[in-house]
Amino acid sequence: MLKRRWMTWVSLVVAVAFVLSGCGGGSEGSSEDGKVTITLGGAFSSPAEKKIVQEQVAAFEKENPNIKVKLHSITGDYLSEMQTLIAAKDEPDVYYLDSMPAPQFMKLGVLEPLDEYIKKNNVDLSAYEESLVKAFQWEGKTYGIPKDYNTLVLFYNKKMFEEAGVKPPKTWDELKDVAKKLTKGNKKAIALHPSLDRYQPFLIQNGGQVLDEKGNPTLNHPANAEALQFITDLFIKDKVADTPSNLGVEWNGDAFAEEKVAMVFEGGWMIPFLKEKAPDLEYGMVELPVKEKQNSNLAFTVAYVMSKNSKHKEEAFKLLQFLTSEKGQQPVVEGGLALPSLKSMGEKFLEKYPEREAFVKGVEYAEPYQYGEKGNELVDAFNKAAESAILKKTPAKKALEEAQNKLK
Repeated sequence: MLKRRWMTWVSLVVAVAFVLSGCGGGSEGSSEDGKVTITLGGAFSSPAEKKIVQEQVAAFEKENPNIKVKLHSITGDYLSEMQTLIAAKDEPDVYYLDSMPAPQFMKLGVLEPLDEYIKKNNVDLSAYEESLVKAFQWEGKTYGIPKDYNTLVLFYNKKMFEEAGVKPPKTWDELKDVAKKLTKGNKKAIALHPSLDRYQPFLIQNGGQVLDEKGNPTLNHPANAEALQFITDLFIKDKVADTPSNLGVEWNGDAFAEEKVAMVFEGGWMIPFLKEKAPDLEYGMVELPVKEKQNSNLAFTVAYVMSKNSKHKEEAFKLLQFLTSEKGQQPVVEGGLALPSLKSMGEKFLEKYPEREAFVKGVEYAEPYQYGEKGNELVDAFNKAAESAILKKTPAKKALEEAQNKLK
């Protein structure tokens, strides 16, 4: 799983037509040799990721000689193309779905509920990381089985830390202190883009929340304002952090790879990125610093789901079950692009990549990167508030009040 940059999900009002559009789907039917052909869709965005999927499919077809799997690789705007395919009743039988837009898909009824198949085939959902499973459940039904995930960790430049005589920070206070010692003139310590997918752990650690128990936005929660003010102070008051754009790069990863900063908060997608862009860079990875004792993290997860329109649902679930099984996830462990969703495979992952322990620890207290049916609106409102606080020096409390009002 490479760096996720999911495009803004366009209005789903027109997508209601998906639900009532009748049968269809990506099933190819039966071929002349008697095999059933089903389609597997995904944004196989790199040669390494595509290789993993090809290995999984080859292993599945070997065990199921009566089923042929056709890959549908989407290289552009994944969500936009998937919407087009569903509207045309031509979506893949099985495809992967990010946790962020999952609520819209589940609500619209374009996905096949998996509960009966899960029960029939003795799939144990408790074997998967709990926070990942919950991301694909809606009104008591399960619509996807998570295939892999990433969490956030603190990446730090070992050379810069050694030269400054500091150790990786474990608390907010240490973060500020270490950052001050790492900042030299115009060279900042931290690159941090103003976005909810990097700031939420700070909000939750401070006792804040993004949604209440009923799923209503709570951006103006007092604890959120305190946390955002802490982050804003890193930019304005302490002058130890800066945005990627101000540093002349596209994203946090570029700033870290080019050694413009010593620290970033990023996910596992950074590892293959750094291997390619900065192969000689010596860096470490540790858990995110905490406010006091309350840990928090985000789980960026993807599940395999089944089309409601599939003509071969039994075969489609066989594929889905295999891809998310121990055998199916072995190539994920070997590839190391993301962390396997099965707890047992997480242990094997750590045996192979012990330096990535912080990612696995993070999922124990992570919440899925997901904010209900209007998630993109909420994220956009928060991001603009963060930008206003950092770039325009708007008080955090005022910025979040304005963001909350936009969501009413």
